[in-house]
Amino acid sequence: MLPTTVLVAALVGACSPGGGSGPGGADEPPPSAAAERPAPTTADAATGDDDAACTAFGDVLTIVENADVALAEGRMAAQEQHGWYQLATRVLGRLPADGGTDVQAAIGALQAAAPAVPSGAFAESTGVGSPAWSQAATDLGTACDAVGAPLAISAFTGG
Repeated sequence: MLPTTVLVAALVGACSPGGGSGPGGADEPPPSAAAERPAPTTADAATGDDDAACTAFGDVLTIVENADVALAEGRMAAQEQHGWYQLATRVLGRLPADGGTDVQAAIGALQAAAPAVPSGAFAESTGVGSPAWSQAATDLGTACDAVGAPLAISAFTGG
């Protein structure tokens, strides 16, 4: 959003007589607001990617937590829980892990702990909940806090 004084100055210049006239009476386009904003940096892009990755990992945690609660309450069998875990690994597998940030390094560790299980494939264990998973999830939580995007889940099962 532009500061009010810049916006007012742009409007006054555009509406005043001759305000849009350039040399020789030719109309010049008004100054672009984009020209006044600094161009995004690589660090800005990485922070945006990290924010999105932290939010997306919250979805992974939501899948895992709701499957765990349903199993603990007897509303789901272990086989179904593992199916949800497999879905969680596929979602996790789509997150960026090669950008060189602390968030992406932790995601890489999570992906190593629980590699994506292809849809329809049989997998004995997904690695979700393993010690390596738990450590990487803790590291990711710390990294997400540092970029201002704390991890969050949505518990919606039970009753």
